[in-house]
Amino acid sequence: MTLPRDQWLLLRLRTVEGLCGWGEITGSCDDGAVAALLAGLEEPLRQKDLLSIRDCCSLLENWRYPVVRTIRTVSTALSGLNQALWDLTARYYGVPLYKLYGGDGVDSIPLYANLNKALWGDRSPDALQRNGAAALADGFTMVKCAPFDEVNPTRMDVDMSPALDRIQALTEAVPFHQIAIDCHQRFQGFTLDRVMEAITGRWGVPYWMEDPVPADDFASVERARMLFPTVRWAAGEDCLTPKAMLTLAKSGCYEILMPDVKYIGGPDAVRALIPVLENVNFKMTLHNPNGIIATAHSAHLSALVRSGAPMEYPYGAVDQRELMCQPSEQITGGRYRFSDRPGIGLDLSEQALVRYGAWFHDGRWSSYREV
Repeated sequence: MTLPRDQWLLLRLRTVEGLCGWGEITGSCDDGAVAALLAGLEEPLRQKDLLSIRDCCSLLENWRYPVVRTIRTVSTALSGLNQALWDLTARYYGVPLYKLYGGDGVDSIPLYANLNKALWGDRSPDALQRNGAAALADGFTMVKCAPFDEVNPTRMDVDMSPALDRIQALTEAVPFHQIAIDCHQRFQGFTLDRVMEAITGRWGVPYWMEDPVPADDFASVERARMLFPTVRWAAGEDCLTPKAMLTLAKSGCYEILMPDVKYIGGPDAVRALIPVLENVNFKMTLHNPNGIIATAHSAHLSALVRSGAPMEYPYGAVDQRELMCQPSEQITGGRYRFSDRPGIGLDLSEQALVRYGAWFHDGRWSSYREV
């Protein structure tokens, strides 16, 4: 679906009886490749029991050489298939997905407002301030900004002033301790020290600092942790396997781990990681800057989170987003509200699919109207 300020790539499984399950595969870095990979599973899946999730996912999980599981298109395809199978299974049994996971008794989960995606057309400090103020007015108690557009990770002479101007504007609407800062891996060790000195010296400690350097640059984060011991660090959105997330955890660099249900292997992987990592004192929060389907899957999984960190929500990125599904996505008071409907509890509306959608068929993209 190509929207005015966003794009979502979705997977829908449908049985001959009319039961369906949704997954989201946005962000694979190669939409055509991941769509072709999943289209190639259509015939093999016809021969399988779709309620046998592990057997169905074995079509992509089976060991092979050279190893493909750590290729982003493959991990995204597996994650999307796993999502859709879990949604379909919960619908088959007539229960909300979070209840099937063991999250019964949770009626909603807390969210934080990612302010970044709504500002792609206007990156000014004033626009960031307005969006932050609106998020607080809508009940979000935490926001996240990505202010470092001009920072080039290959340069040492980085001009921090545009980013600092954006942060300053945001702090005039939102208390600094309620602001998380996403660096998008734009720093090296030296430049990270510089920006942290500027931020902590001027405003204090943010809610967290996210992805300051490439995820495997543990030395730079270890140094920053020693220099700024009160700062919390977050990472993990690019982990393509549970093993990669466990490696990140073992590094000792990050307190907050952020699996993405679209890349790490789907609900199977996230459900396994949450209790293991929370039991050794990590905070878990699902990375979720994308569409309605990924948000729903992430929310149902977040019903299992006990460490208290809110889940990401792309605030203001798509106008009237809540009306693009049936029933409407329920985001109120800074929380995602569950319903008693089975599966993820919603479907993309046919009107939205017809207006914005295309589908992959016979090796090419066509207008959804041709379905």
